[in-house]
Amino acid sequence: MRRAMAEAEVGDDVFQDDPTVRVLEEETAALLGKEAALFVPSGCMGNEIAVAIQTRPGDAILLDRHSHLVLVEAAAITQMWGRRFHFVDGDRGRLRAEDVEAAGSPPAAESISLIEVENTVHWSNGAIYSLPRLEAVARAARGRGLPVHLDGARLWNASAATGVSPATYAAVADTVMTCYSKGLGAPVGSAVAGTAQAVREARGVRKMLGGAMRQVGIVAAGALHGLRHHRERLPEDHRRARRLAEAIASTPGLRIDPAEVETNIVISESEEPHDRLPAFVAALKAEGVLVLPYGGPGRFRAVTHFDVDDAGIEQAIGAIRRAAAATLGAAR
Repeated sequence: MRRAMAEAEVGDDVFQDDPTVRVLEEETAALLGKEAALFVPSGCMGNEIAVAIQTRPGDAILLDRHSHLVLVEAAAITQMWGRRFHFVDGDRGRLRAEDVEAAGSPPAAESISLIEVENTVHWSNGAIYSLPRLEAVARAARGRGLPVHLDGARLWNASAATGVSPATYAAVADTVMTCYSKGLGAPVGSAVAGTAQAVREARGVRKMLGGAMRQVGIVAAGALHGLRHHRERLPEDHRRARRLAEAIASTPGLRIDPAEVETNIVISESEEPHDRLPAFVAALKAEGVLVLPYGGPGRFRAVTHFDVDDAGIEQAIGAIRRAAAATLGAAR
């Protein structure tokens, strides 16, 4: 990947004249079954752009209350764009068709202008939407004339785990955001895909957000390498995440249901009192294992990825057991 970046042919992407970016956008759009795609610096920006081009100030977005859009992009959506959220309590972050149908009557129907779904669901251990469920949500939305945005930051993982092609998943949505910097291992970058008209509008919003880039083919080459070479290895990450989850489940002082770990995200919880979690995280860091306090008292997140092999997982498991015994009162 670094070699590809060093050798990348570049131009000026502000004028759509960077050949490597153009190839990346074309291949991404083809994989997603969309007319066009736009390279953006981050998934957050991609989601914000998708909201901006499909809604207006005062509009509401129907989504699960634990969506990434709510937990991370919220200030941009509500304060900068002036949109609102219409919260739904989904099944591990996943909407149902009836959620959309229930919001299709006044007063909610008068303000909702976009349905947002996330696949995989980061909050829920990388939970996957089944294709029939996602298609049912899309039908309910389109029956009410509402567009759908798919936060597919880890869509590649959903596809690798189920065998459903990215294009088949993306067909449910009017716009799709997907990341190159997650399982594909690129240092930076995401894309927003949709119709050619939507991407033209998205390019203008990207400029508004300060996301215009010059000789960015150097970065795009890393994303392109990941897109071409790293998607097929994603099941390795999923297998390692399950191994990690099973080990955590057997560690006194920690709780997780390994059956809920469907892809590469492992979110666990320490037993009460939760105020001991910082010491646990610090003990792991001292052994070179990094986890993130995440999503509430006692919860922490670990993610498997390209740079973690089987030996790394075993190292992490040993560190977790030692740290739990030392800081959570969980001596074996």
